[in-house]
Amino acid sequence: MPEFLDLYIQDLHSRAKQIMEAYSRIAQQHTIEYIRKEFYEHWITTSLPKTSPDKLKVLAVDSSSRHYITSNCGIFCVARALAVTNSGEYRKVFTMFDYDPTEKYGEIIGRIMEWLEHEVVLEALNNGFEGYVLIDGSIYGRLAHVPLETHFTYHRDSMIKYFETLVKLLKTAKEKKVTLIGISKESRSNFFRRYLIKNVLLKLAKEHGIEESEIKKILAKISEGKEEARKALKEAEKLPETLRELIKEYISNKTDFQLIMNYAKTPGYTAPLLLEPPTRTKRALKLIKINPEEYLKTAYPILSLNKEFMNRAPRIIKELPHLPGIVSFHVLPSEIDTPMRIDVPAWVLGIDHELSEIESTEKVNVSMKDILEVIAAGYSSLKNYNIWLTTVDRKVKLSRNVFEKIYLPKFEELVGRKATSRGYRRVRFP
Repeated sequence: MPEFLDLYIQDLHSRAKQIMEAYSRIAQQHTIEYIRKEFYEHWITTSLPKTSPDKLKVLAVDSSSRHYITSNCGIFCVARALAVTNSGEYRKVFTMFDYDPTEKYGEIIGRIMEWLEHEVVLEALNNGFEGYVLIDGSIYGRLAHVPLETHFTYHRDSMIKYFETLVKLLKTAKEKKVTLIGISKESRSNFFRRYLIKNVLLKLAKEHGIEESEIKKILAKISEGKEEARKALKEAEKLPETLRELIKEYISNKTDFQLIMNYAKTPGYTAPLLLEPPTRTKRALKLIKINPEEYLKTAYPILSLNKEFMNRAPRIIKELPHLPGIVSFHVLPSEIDTPMRIDVPAWVLGIDHELSEIESTEKVNVSMKDILEVIAAGYSSLKNYNIWLTTVDRKVKLSRNVFEKIYLPKFEELVGRKATSRGYRRVRFP
């Protein structure tokens, strides 16, 4: 069989037990009940309020991109962003040609798309938009990026430009009292799961007469990277079995969504958490606070030799320690649906914490009423988690067909028909 179907069925069935366990099992059997109990202490059962979308002023933003590897191994990329409001649209397009020998250009293209989104939202705010801004994806993830020099030849400072716009956007939104909401229908996050397991570990440590500081030290090491995580597991070997198993669960990459889909029996949402920055972001923010110029020399080894760059960049990165903390939680609109991850800047909820001030993830006791009303107004069905974001996604999407038939030919006209293998074939074999 050309599809290898016979071998596929055979292999699938041979691995059925392991696959089902990985798909649905939250933790080892004797630690499940601890996590389950902690989950229900942090699960708020509620139906989403009934709110009409017509009553809200909403701006939804999204982006898309396509890229092509040219015949000289360069990268031609087109990214575009669109913000749609009740009264109009804001559009931006960015075209790039560059080289990246590392083949990690996909990550930077993702940042370019986010940068364009920030640009169109900022334009809308400066033009007087007031209301709710819906961003497709995590706001926390955008703040947690570390400003580093890219491997591109001509766009090495992409992350400096990225943060320049992001800082302006967040400041403008706060000044104009515009609520930014990040909505993720798919998320690999595990901050909620880790928060629950940490709570269970600290409670059990107390019961066993173990100092909290010992557990916190082990968990901190896990966040330092694979080598430190290995050391943490060795240190955990002296702990009672249940604590050891819980630490193994803490270190695993299982997601919050898996946890919620297995335990939540009713519509509702998880307790909102004020998130600590990732370890590498903490380090970067600390270095920037101490000496931004020295940080740039380390993070931008080539561009830091440029006087103009060193005159401009320190002013931008000095703002990063003052980025707002982010409150994040998960909403389950229906027991037969999948969760949504929701991010909002802390100041939206009256919490004035800066990202660099947050040492550990903590639960916050705040009303989510206004945020839930916006989510409810936009929620339509299992297939349409947010009417505004679905609309803008459909409008901004750059299809492969359009890219190859419209965008690429214009690029070929500019640089020559042999720029792409497609164009080369067309010239070579007319």
